[in-house]
Amino acid sequence: MGVIFMLLSSASFATMSAFIKGIGPGLPLTQLVFLRCILAAPLLLLFIMAQERPLVVKAKKVLLIRTFLGITAMHGFFYAITHMPLAECIFIGRTQPLILALMAPFVLGEKAPRPAWFAIFTGLAGAALIMKPAMAWPMAAWIALGAAAASAGAHLMVRRLNKTDFPMVIVFNFTLLTAFFTAFKALPEFVPLTAKQWIFISGVALFASLGQILMTLAYRKDKAPAVAAASYSSVILSVIYGYFFWQEIPHPLAWLGGGLIVVGGLLLVKSRYRITEPAG
Repeated sequence: MGVIFMLLSSASFATMSAFIKGIGPGLPLTQLVFLRCILAAPLLLLFIMAQERPLVVKAKKVLLIRTFLGITAMHGFFYAITHMPLAECIFIGRTQPLILALMAPFVLGEKAPRPAWFAIFTGLAGAALIMKPAMAWPMAAWIALGAAAASAGAHLMVRRLNKTDFPMVIVFNFTLLTAFFTAFKALPEFVPLTAKQWIFISGVALFASLGQILMTLAYRKDKAPAVAAASYSSVILSVIYGYFFWQEIPHPLAWLGGGLIVVGGLLLVKSRYRITEPAG
């Protein structure tokens, strides 16, 4: 069941990304982040109440750092996904667990085994291959990589929070705080949405929430390595979405680089590093 939940979670996150791309670059990034969070908060609240969990985390300072990094990651990811091909963006985003493993020994003091270092550099070499042919969108590619790094830092903070708090409570608090902080910029400069944009942003909030809930259930139902390996199905779906909706065909080097990222990620799974989703 854990693998099935992660397959559904990955499909939800890939669909969320497609909705973001469908909205396009017309809306301010901060407004997009604000709406994604404010619309998702009620669903997350209902899930937590059904689980009879506390509504506020205990490690509030760590939560603030996680929120700052998460806001940075979402801004970067939303920008990249609306300014470059969907599959390439998702490929680069999948470097997040590799970057997380690279940072963990320095931030958490976790000693990485040699196979993990080989996996990390294999994946990062793949990212370099994807970025090399990106002559038309070099800034978007770098921003996507920066978003993956910010997301990795955010999930390092989540690992600290997991010692004292339930995962979905962490997600809910992060979502609510992000909506609060981004409201200061988003509301005064609010750009009216079309009916189509409202539908798409509702899809972003719905599938982001479903992805988080399903991912939490997945890790509760099965062993982390098997579940984490299943998360790479989001790459396949993003390629399908990109081709059918935007006629995007990844560059040959992007296929090679994406393959190296997936191989690196799976090797990392084998080294028993837990993988979590990017983008906030």
